[in-house]
Amino acid sequence: MNSTSSFALRARKFARSAAAATAAIGLCATLTLTDGSTASASDGELPVNALAAEITASADQAVAALDAYEASGDAADARTFAWHRAITARYTAQQLGYDELAMVDAWGSAPLDHQRAVLGALTQVGVPYRTNSSVEGEGFDCSGLTAYAWDGAGVELYRQSGSQISEAESVSRETAKAGDLVHYPGHVMLYLGVDDAIVHSVSTGRTVEIDTISASRRNTVSWGDPTA
Repeated sequence: MNSTSSFALRARKFARSAAAATAAIGLCATLTLTDGSTASASDGELPVNALAAEITASADQAVAALDAYEASGDAADARTFAWHRAITARYTAQQLGYDELAMVDAWGSAPLDHQRAVLGALTQVGVPYRTNSSVEGEGFDCSGLTAYAWDGAGVELYRQSGSQISEAESVSRETAKAGDLVHYPGHVMLYLGVDDAIVHSVSTGRTVEIDTISASRRNTVSWGDPTA
């Protein structure tokens, strides 16, 4: 897809998601934050984050705004992008019970390609896990999601979790940025820049979810910057 077609597609997604995101702002204050885990496999529903709809709508708007800013270089477009990025960060922090401003700052201080990878992954929250898949709106396995997110930022990753982390430059937990890879054997995730926050495609019967690094893996995961 050429850059003009890509921009037009994002612009259409921006328009479709605007109404949903506006309604979400008013709804957000009244939501009880749960992980949506009451869905039953027998009724065909999968568990999703409670704020999945709000997060995906605002992330779509942020990606469209970033496209507009990169095309124009205009300061007004930069401010529009920063606004939508901040809304998405705040919803994401609310989902996890994290400090909202800390997440806003973490995303704003990351390089633009890292920001795009994060926002691209968040447009897919709620999409089902599918083995060996990396298809927007349809399904992802863990490395499929990270490859999709970074492809939107112009960085091609191998479609295998171990290869992704081995090809990335090793970074420490303390220096990791939003958008960096987080890996343990057999699984790769995208870091959200604050504490243990990640977005990943979990496993069969689950979806793309905002989550935290599990306690059992916290001290053993590897961190990597795929752009370095």
